[in-house]
Formats: sequence, structure tokens, C-alpha cells
Amino acid sequence: MAVFTEIGKFVGAKVAGTLITIAMLAGGWWCYQNWDTVKAFGVVVKLILIWIVLVAALPWSSFFFMKPLLGFQSNLNSEQSAAAVSIGVIGVYCVIDIVLAFWLGDWGDKSGFSWFVLLLGIVAAGAYNFVICESLARQADR
Repeated sequence: MAVFTEIGKFVGAKVAGTLITIAMLAGGWWCYQNWDTVKAFGVVVKLILIWIVLVAALPWSSFFFMKPLLGFQSNLNSEQSAAAVSIGVIGVYCVIDIVLAFWLGDWGDKSGFSWFVLLLGIVAAGAYNFVICESLARQADR
């Protein structure tokens, strides 16, 4: 039985290698024939990466004004007012993220899947903004 197992592994590896090679060659040929589509896809990937980098860097700017903001919040009369200030800062970051996404996407999109990905990205950016701002507030409070 061990001989058949080894033969099966050998033949399976050769078949898998051949199929992968054929798929790579076919994909390369398709890219060669449809170069404009490949370039357009590259532009989309570049814009998405730019958006991700800018969204990732934006909430870290809170580092520069977190201590004065915490001082302002401690002077407020109610906890609700202090929470509103925190939500406002995170909301401003989210609005900037949304405007940036639409600006990079030429202010609109046509397909339902693109809208779904855009919505998912905005929700993820909002959660990221919250986590980073709260982390910076804890660090500044020390």
C-alpha cells in the first residue's frame, strides 16, 4: 500500500504542477491580449492602497492634540458632553475618510459590489479610527 501512496503523490504532484503551469501561461496570455484591462485594474489597486494608507495615518494625527482635548473634556459639565466631543472627533475622521474615498473614486460608482466594498471599507475605517483614538487617549491620560 505504501508504494501506491508514493506513486499517487508523485503523479498528483506532476498533474498539479502541469495544471498550475498551464493556468499561469493562460493568465499571462490573457494579460498580454487585454493589457488595457490589466492597466485599469492596476489603477484601481493603486487608488485603494492610497486610500488605505491615508485612512491608516489620519487618526494618528490625534497625537498632536490629544492632551488639550482631554483637558477640554475634563472641564465639561457632563459625561454626555465629553462623549459627544469624542464621537465628534471620530465622526470628523470618518467624514474625511468617506470624502477621500469618493474623491479617489471620481465621486461615484456603478456596480453593487463596488458599493458593498466601499461600505465595508468605510465601516472598517470607522472602527479603526475609534480604536486608534481611544488608544491615544489612554496613552495621553497617563
